[in-house]
Amino acid sequence: MPAPGSCYRYFPAALDRETLRYLLVGREKLLEGMLEELDQASHSGTPRFFLLAGSHGAGKSHLLSLLYHRVRDDLSGRIIPVKLAEEEYSIFRASDFFLRVLEETGVDTSEIVALNDDPLIRDAAVDTLAKAAGGRRIAIFADNVHELFNQMDKSEIRALRSIFQRSDLFSVVASATSIFPGISDHDEPFYNFFRVFHLRGLELAEAKELMKRVARLDGNTAFIENFSDSEPGIEGLLHLVGGSPRLAVQVYETASRAGTDDMGAVFFRLMDEHTPYYREVFRRLPGQRRIIFDTVLSADTPITPKDIAERARLNPATVNAQLRRLEADGYVVSRPMKKRTSYEVRDRLFWLWRAMRRSAGRDRIGTFIEFLEAWHERPAVPEEFPGVMEGEPLQEPSASYTAGERADALAAIGKAQPGDPDEAAQLMQLALDLAREALLDGNETNGLSLIGEAYRHAEHLDPDTVQRITAGFLKEIVGKGQVSVIKSAVREIIASGGVVLEGFLKPVTDAVEIVEASDTRLYYTRLQPEERAVVAGIVRAITKSEDLVPGI
Repeated sequence: MPAPGSCYRYFPAALDRETLRYLLVGREKLLEGMLEELDQASHSGTPRFFLLAGSHGAGKSHLLSLLYHRVRDDLSGRIIPVKLAEEEYSIFRASDFFLRVLEETGVDTSEIVALNDDPLIRDAAVDTLAKAAGGRRIAIFADNVHELFNQMDKSEIRALRSIFQRSDLFSVVASATSIFPGISDHDEPFYNFFRVFHLRGLELAEAKELMKRVARLDGNTAFIENFSDSEPGIEGLLHLVGGSPRLAVQVYETASRAGTDDMGAVFFRLMDEHTPYYREVFRRLPGQRRIIFDTVLSADTPITPKDIAERARLNPATVNAQLRRLEADGYVVSRPMKKRTSYEVRDRLFWLWRAMRRSAGRDRIGTFIEFLEAWHERPAVPEEFPGVMEGEPLQEPSASYTAGERADALAAIGKAQPGDPDEAAQLMQLALDLAREALLDGNETNGLSLIGEAYRHAEHLDPDTVQRITAGFLKEIVGKGQVSVIKSAVREIIASGGVVLEGFLKPVTDAVEIVEASDTRLYYTRLQPEERAVVAGIVRAITKSEDLVPGI
């Protein structure tokens, strides 16, 4: 294992091969497949042109750097790997591109540059590379190729492609934040040229494993030893920020500094650390575009051009034109829905950061984090509760009661006046266990009455405990897939527990609405990106199907 403290978060090129390998999670098969194809290309003389597409922090640079190391160490007899810098600000011509490749191979380019004629310089650079290769192939690793293309005139991009087409010397492994016009538009030189690999987000288990590996590199044994205690909150935050490896690492870093007792505070601190970056994004946008983008960011749900025009007090034609530009530049994404199209920010964390700047947004996100933390809580095995059912231990949430046990429990619930929170929590749990049985047996009147009894005891509990018990109860019912029962239970919980639980249970009510309407468009017209995955998971649990679970 790499030594503690050897992990550079945002500069993978500075990491050695072993550290890069250790921190690679969820992309091992992709790495091996690309390596094998580059090896085949070195034998067959058929170049490969790969593009890794993924948002900022998706792990493109990490994968690119590790693949470079693997080629350098394992295939050097047949391939010369050349890795350009992540930021290449001086490449404006095809000649610049090949001169940089020469420089990275250690070749002096002064005589070539002295030719003082750009086409001659370009051809001389390519010829020199062919001679230097000595029969081997050259694999060029180019991060952020979309930025390179933005810097180059179309005629230069055309010249670049021409060289790649007529020579079997070069393979290219590139990355970009998205599929950009330079490779997707029919009239562009590199249209349909690259084989595109979309980097998926990490699964929850993969993100947790990455956090633990970074902790081991840091020598942070306390984080690993205490991981199970804070796991529900960590899982909630990982759902919130999505499957980005970089954000998973940032959740770990922030939680390590701030502690894991208050995941809401951890998240708000994480967002605050992004403030300089997002402010700079705003500063780069011209006036009208900035107003339109901020209107999209400030909306509680995806928003239509008509609504944007009204809120921003701008001409609809102007709004539509600027939205097209914002989408082309990667700021927003459109969601066509029959006769209407909604827009939302592409970077889900950007919306969360903007919401955090407003008190209403902080309240909404705070409540959502509380739901996630409670929803991911593992059910605890109940302890004995003297005085309930004559000292017998309470049943686990998924257990059933005999007729005698049920009668004793009902009597205990009805007469108990708990004086301490532990008793109140056990009575609330017991009442909800019985309510679940009654509701699933079709006895709605008794079930709803028992829910009312449960929240009578909830008055003696702190909000976190109430939320945790409520979430555990609803997860059991959701798993049975009876939509009418879920709907009735939620309605009674809100009526008995107060409106504070209405916002807390919004993901469940959203899921029920989608199932009842059998309409996946509701994900994109009523929910923000960070809510969709959670609601989709509840929909999946209700329906036991993927039919109403769209690509998020």
